[in-house]
Amino acid sequence: MGTTGITEGHEKTATAATWQADGLRDTDVLSSATLTNFVERGIGNGVIPIGLTNYATDSGGSDRNNPIVGNCVVRPNASGSANSIFVDAGVVCLDGMYYNVGSGTAFNFNTSGYYNGRFNSGGMVLPAGSNQECWVLVIVDPELNGTSNIGLVCGPVVDVSTGVYPQMPSSHLIKQSTVLAAMRITFASPLNVAAIEDKRMFIRGGPLPLTTLKTSNGQPTDPLNDYGNSPSLTAGTLPEVGLGLFYARNPLGHNAGAGGNIHGADQTHLFYQSDIAVGPGAGGSYQITPVHRMDKEIKSVAAQAGALAALNYTPLLSTLGTIHIVSIQFSTANGSATTNWVQGIHYTVNAKVITSTSVGVAAGAGSAEITYTHSGY
Repeated sequence: MGTTGITEGHEKTATAATWQADGLRDTDVLSSATLTNFVERGIGNGVIPIGLTNYATDSGGSDRNNPIVGNCVVRPNASGSANSIFVDAGVVCLDGMYYNVGSGTAFNFNTSGYYNGRFNSGGMVLPAGSNQECWVLVIVDPELNGTSNIGLVCGPVVDVSTGVYPQMPSSHLIKQSTVLAAMRITFASPLNVAAIEDKRMFIRGGPLPLTTLKTSNGQPTDPLNDYGNSPSLTAGTLPEVGLGLFYARNPLGHNAGAGGNIHGADQTHLFYQSDIAVGPGAGGSYQITPVHRMDKEIKSVAAQAGALAALNYTPLLSTLGTIHIVSIQFSTANGSATTNWVQGIHYTVNAKVITSTSVGVAAGAGSAEITYTHSGY
């Protein structure tokens, strides 16, 4: 196939897409549907190529970069009639909602059920005589029933023998939209798809980069309204009611008033800014990673003070940095006595190792049920 990527329909005409002529090279035709799709992509409307991050599929018909297979691509029905097309199955985001679009079944574009009256005030109006042509846009339209969320919008029909070139419609722009393709329809019996121009815009599914946030003097910080006026900026207005945001920073210095141990210090971690306050506090900024997890293990305890078998993970220090986040319930071998151990009196913690003290084993050998919080390592 010789593809360079799924965006090849814009960057150059797809190698095997003989039905396509538009592109973004010098001398290519640039249509309004391409430009309006760029604008819609700016507010998050577009096709989500689910398999793009599956690097195991880099060749063959299921190639993750294939511009003419999958991901809502519109293509002619090579083995069917001239008025038949495919819209391959894919996922689209439209106005913050996610839709399954298309299928593996071809359909005739001159089927009235695909033409939403909101965008086609005259109904389905297509070429009906010699030399007549028009453009038909293939859009995502969840308002329709039984169309796999596919809609069609027809442009004005013109007689090209008079030197007039058909124009693309714009009536779909009364609401948020994403155009999958533009089809040039010419008169024939049946009607003929003379060209299909790929207009898809893609929203990559990740990974998403987040760079660490710093003040003008290079110190880790949360989102602020003033980063030290370097460069000089008008103060912002955080918090914004109804607005939250994710960001990355070094946790060192976050919620410094709590003192003690900072989980993930001198690393880059994920944070969230809420809409009530700037900085740490209720409705302010919150540290999300390292993710804290809780586990429970049972270890045998000898009659003499000493180290228990190592835990699977390293217990975290409390934020105050004075004790580890560990709880231990000790039971004698015959279960006749149960004691809640106190850290520093009955046991100590060093990395993954719990060590019993003479006070802890005063009742003899037994078992310790250890509940602790860790970060997964």
